[in-house]
Amino acid sequence: QYGEQLRAEPGTILYQPGDPVNGSSIYFIVAGLVRLDLPVSERLSVYLHPDSVFGLVESLLSSPRLTGACCLESTILYRWDREGFDLASSVSWELAFNTITGCTQYLRVLNAEFSGRLRLAGASAAGQGA
Repeated sequence: QYGEQLRAEPGTILYQPGDPVNGSSIYFIVAGLVRLDLPVSERLSVYLHPDSVFGLVESLLSSPRLTGACCLESTILYRWDREGFDLASSVSWELAFNTITGCTQYLRVLNAEFSGRLRLAGASAAGQGA
């Protein structure tokens, strides 16, 4: 509702890091599997399954894409522009819940990944100062 449904084949790249956010840029996975790649010193990937919402952060911030998104299998997606997503999430508590849950899971993955790196960097710096 308030958006459009699309089908994507395995290997379809939905967007890449640095791509501008325009038009229908917020996605919901109806069926299939999508990999989000965060370009850090080595690639960090997050795998998203049905009921996952992604592409939201960049849309809210009006910033270029921070991640890349690629379909790993035949995938059915629903996508909205910012206004359509706002309308859809205001009438669907399930969509609002899935959005909050998805953002929380993604942040937990990033926190686990980067807190470990920060501890290693801190330990290395402490060892050099001794």
